[in-house]
Amino acid sequence: MRPAPRRLLAVFAAAFPVIVAIAITSVWWDRLPDRIATTFGPDGSPTGYGTPAGTAILFAALQAMFLAGAIGSAVARDRRKGRIGCAVTAGFVAALGVSWLIIAGSASSSLSSAAWWFLAAAPAWACVPYWLLSCPHEE
Repeated sequence: MRPAPRRLLAVFAAAFPVIVAIAITSVWWDRLPDRIATTFGPDGSPTGYGTPAGTAILFAALQAMFLAGAIGSAVARDRRKGRIGCAVTAGFVAALGVSWLIIAGSASSSLSSAAWWFLAAAPAWACVPYWLLSCPHEE
């Protein structure tokens, strides 16, 4: 049995932040320094550093785990639980993507340090797969 088109759109919506993060990272990659700040103290100053490749791999691995959960939830038989599960995990995928872009953008001087407020918008992306999965499906 094939998944309904709205379920496929929900899967794409969950994966969209990953696609955006990869595209923007590829543009910024040459501008990244050898060490980038990865953790920050309460005053906003860096407290930990990592290599761009190591940090990108860590974020990609975390996103992959949450994306797998989102895809599994999108095609779950229990549509109510699947809708909620997909939305929550898609929100985490978006938040991780935005976090990486803020860290990489700040390190490459492509983004202002005031861009941290973008992180607040990431969970709003969870509404997209939730809405797609809330609409009537073709079964």
